[in-house]
Amino acid sequence: MKAVVLDAAGPEPHLRDATLPDPQPAPGEALLRVTACGFSHHDALIMEGTLRRGVTLPRVLGHEVAGVVCGVGDGVPASLVGTEAVALPGDLGHRRDGGFAELLTVPAESLLPLPQGTAATGGALLASPIGVALKALDACGVTGGGTLVVTGVSGGVGAHAAQAAHALGASVIGITGSPGKARRLESEQWLDAVLLDNEPWEEVVAALTGDAGADAAVDSTGASVGRLVTAMRRGGRIALVGQTSPEAATFSPAEAVFRELTLVGSLGVEPRHVQRALSLVTGGQLTPLVHEELPLSAAAVQRAYGAVKRREVVGRLVLRA
Repeated sequence: MKAVVLDAAGPEPHLRDATLPDPQPAPGEALLRVTACGFSHHDALIMEGTLRRGVTLPRVLGHEVAGVVCGVGDGVPASLVGTEAVALPGDLGHRRDGGFAELLTVPAESLLPLPQGTAATGGALLASPIGVALKALDACGVTGGGTLVVTGVSGGVGAHAAQAAHALGASVIGITGSPGKARRLESEQWLDAVLLDNEPWEEVVAALTGDAGADAAVDSTGASVGRLVTAMRRGGRIALVGQTSPEAATFSPAEAVFRELTLVGSLGVEPRHVQRALSLVTGGQLTPLVHEELPLSAAAVQRAYGAVKRREVVGRLVLRA
């Protein structure tokens, strides 16, 4: 099978196109023919060497995977063959090879069936980043009528969290570091306001909420906790998810105490969030935000890496096997 292998991480990550033996499913596993795989900031952090926890190299990256089951191991019903499915991320792209390949094996219990025709492109994003975003919204208690602040709103987690919160009836204020992305997002109905990170957006949030502060926040970058703390109302909740900044975040504990804030970490995704993601997508309330589709090759992965590092991507780049 064709695959893209990361041999070494660092400022100049070493990628190569490879022809690997077709993987064989072990007992309890399924063999998936990959239809599409998202390229996330998480992958970029592994490639540059910033994210090392639980990662062994050489490795086929890619944890946002959808495809068609084409084989099963012992103990897995043969009726699963031919099913389109999305895989829960688990260890994909970390301790086991991921979706930057034509084939991969996954625990059968990690697969969630999809309606026919869903696996292509958008289906790969249903678990991560969309399901991840929905779990974060649960963590910060988003409800209709409240105000949500989303940092990194142009990214996969941020953009889909904003869409889902809008569908719930919340007012959504997005924060981005790119003027170009801000202009691109200003026309989206699921954002009530788009603010630039290099501006005093905490003051604007206060003005937009009648000086009350936001009810909830999803911090998808890790660099804005201190500013979010000062932008929240009393009793507000901040969900920390998808931390992509290598810098340590700082905030004033006194401010958090004064506001009686809740800061909660939100990690990964559960099947119920993927099912809800599918329901929102099929119901037309949420659209998987695909920036561009790229072919499966080392050159395409390198191009995706550069685009993410240059902060050019709105939503997700997706590799098509």
